[in-house]
Formats: sequence, structure tokens, C-alpha cells
Amino acid sequence: MKLRTVARPSALLLCLVPLLASPQQLPFQKPFKHSTPTHASSQQENFSPYSIPWIAQLQTIYNTFGVSENGTCPTEIQKWSCQPYELTEKDWDKPTDVWHLRPHDIKSVVSIGDSITAGFAMLTGRPPFAIALEYRGKVFSDGGDSEEYTLANFLRTYTKDIHGSPRGFTLPLAQGKGLNTGVSGAIVQMLPWQVERLRLLFGRFGPYRKYKNEWKLATILIGANNLCDACGLGGAFPALSDPEKYGAALKSALRRLKGSIGPTFVNLVGIFDVTLVYDLSRGHPYCEMLLGTLPICSCATGSEANRQKAGYLAKKYNEVMERIAKEINEENKDDGTFGVVFQPGLTGFKEGASQFGQGYLSKFDCFHPNKCANQVMAITLWNNMFSSPEDKKTPFRPKDLEIYCPGRNDYLR
Repeated sequence: MKLRTVARPSALLLCLVPLLASPQQLPFQKPFKHSTPTHASSQQENFSPYSIPWIAQLQTIYNTFGVSENGTCPTEIQKWSCQPYELTEKDWDKPTDVWHLRPHDIKSVVSIGDSITAGFAMLTGRPPFAIALEYRGKVFSDGGDSEEYTLANFLRTYTKDIHGSPRGFTLPLAQGKGLNTGVSGAIVQMLPWQVERLRLLFGRFGPYRKYKNEWKLATILIGANNLCDACGLGGAFPALSDPEKYGAALKSALRRLKGSIGPTFVNLVGIFDVTLVYDLSRGHPYCEMLLGTLPICSCATGSEANRQKAGYLAKKYNEVMERIAKEINEENKDDGTFGVVFQPGLTGFKEGASQFGQGYLSKFDCFHPNKCANQVMAITLWNNMFSSPEDKKTPFRPKDLEIYCPGRNDYLR
């Protein structure tokens, strides 16, 4: 697998600019409103992040003041050189225990989450004709674009029989592609809708019905938007952001997932401190202007008090996730077909990437992980999947990141 230069959408997509810029809602899109401010006007409510007017404004700002990316990453990414391990006839028997899965046992990949899972603004076009898209085919967890660094493509080294990984892109606020059901703007309380979509995809009449009883790798990354909802109401945490309510909603979603898609190993991915975007925007005129003009995440870009609250919540969410994973596994200890592992590798993203400035953030909105970041995230999560609980917490440094090549006796953990 070799690293490819950044690909850009066809010029034919320019016809979408008027469509996305229109304040009219597209038929298949549904803006998410995390909370309803008591005294906010309807116009302010409709301008929430990821709404159609918000995306149109983002595009206008970028096409007026932005600078296109050069397609290079801050650090060189190690070439993928892993080789398939040798298998005996017995190795092809379907495992009956989630804790004895190897890469070749996985038959489909599932991703659940928000705009990071959807790949929002991962790449940027050339001003003044750039449009915001969701690059699902390049997302770290399950992207299926050829030669991209993703968990799905890594798994293809060990088995060609991988299903559900999306290719290409979608328009913002699409409800998913393939088995990637991430929705920009989603919060943990909205996961039941994503799980229901997966239930239908694996259901009696769904396109993935014949894989329901096969082993799946599911990756869940959710919580950034819950965290962003915490600011603006004095010292209290809104109900949507409270760590315990976050945990209750997550636990409920995991239980639903177990009953909806069959045998599954779940990566429950720890979130990183989103205040990174504020720190890295300092000294970059476009990012300082954008984050001061367009509402993206007041906890990440607002006052010092708000940023401290965001850092605190990120830590609490990760503690809750680790606890929930253990509780779900205890509930299913006699089943063996569903397991959840808290993967903490990305929690140190702020420390690992801070020295590289804007190099790992979208040039479009200075907030979302770009393609370079997704490559680093894919390698980090892949390594986490074959690491001991102690090694999983080792801080990562992008420039020192080495890809682990699992052998015949390496199980997902």
C-alpha cells in the first residue's frame, strides 16, 4: 500500500455549489439541533453547526479567504508492508468467542459516530469553487477507497472478504454510506437511529443480510458534539453533556447494537481534547477569523473557562467509556458473540499533534481531522487493537508511529 496524493472531486461537482448554498433543506437531509436555547431566535437555531445555512456560510468564508492545501503531511507515514500470515484448514473455522478473533475472521466493517466518522471537510478544494463534502471512503475506521490508510483496507491484507466499507464521498448530513452510518452533528443520544439503520441493512431484506451472522468489526467514535453543547449555560452541564447521561445513552446504544447486527467486536474509541483547535489556530489569520465568526464549538474556541470545561469533559467521557465497556462485557460474558474494548490511543492526539500546527486539521474549517490525521488515526487504532491494556495507553507521536503487523497468534483486543 503506497501513500497517494490528495484526490479532489471532479469539476462536475461544481454544479452542487448553488444547491448546498441554498437555505432550502434537501429532501434526505435533516439538520440536527442538539438543544433549543430559550431566548434564541428561529434564525439563530437554524444556523446551528452542520445546518444548510451554516455549511453555505462556511463555504463562502473559505472561498473568499481560504488557501488550498498542498497535499503533503507534516510527517512521513510508514508504508504499509504487512503480509498475510499462513493459515491451516482449521484456522478457517468460524470462531465462537469474540475474544479469539483474528483479522481474517472479520467479514464486514461498521462505523458509528458524528462528522469525524463521516469524514466532514477532510479534504479541501481550490478556492473560489470549493464545496464541503464528507469523504467517507478515506475515513480512518472503515474507508474503502483504494490504497487509503483505513482499518478496512488494513484488514484486506488478511482477507479479501470485507464488506460495508464505503467508497467516495457524500453530501453533508447524509445518513450514511455502506455500513458507515455516521452523521455530521450527531450526539450520543442520536445513536439509536444509526443502530436502527444498521438493523435494516442487516435485516431480512437488507443488502448485508447474508453477513449478519458473520463476525464484524464496529468502530464507535462519539461525544465531541455532546461536549460542545456544555458551554453557554453558566457552570452547569446541560443534560445532553452530563457525563453520566452520556454514559447511559451510550450503554443503551451498545445494547441495541448487540441485538441488531449479530456477532461483533466493538472498538469504543476515546475522544481527544477538542481545545486543540483553539491552540493551533493562534497565529493563523484564516483560522482565527473563522473560529471567531462561525459557531463551531464554543467549548473549544471560546473563553478559557469554556476550554477548561471541554478538557474536563473529554477526560470524564473517556472514563465513562472505559467503565461502560467493562459493564457491557460483564453482561455478555456467557454469550461470547459481542465484546466492547475501550481504545484510548486517540486520547493523546492533542499532545501528539500540537507541534505540527494546522498540519493535521482541515484547511476548510480548522476543526476536523484532515486526511493526514485520518491516516495517523487508522494506524494508532490498528496498533491499539493488538496491544495489551497497558500498551494501549502509550502516548503516540506521529513522527515515531510504526505499523504493527499481526501474526497468526494475534487476537483482536
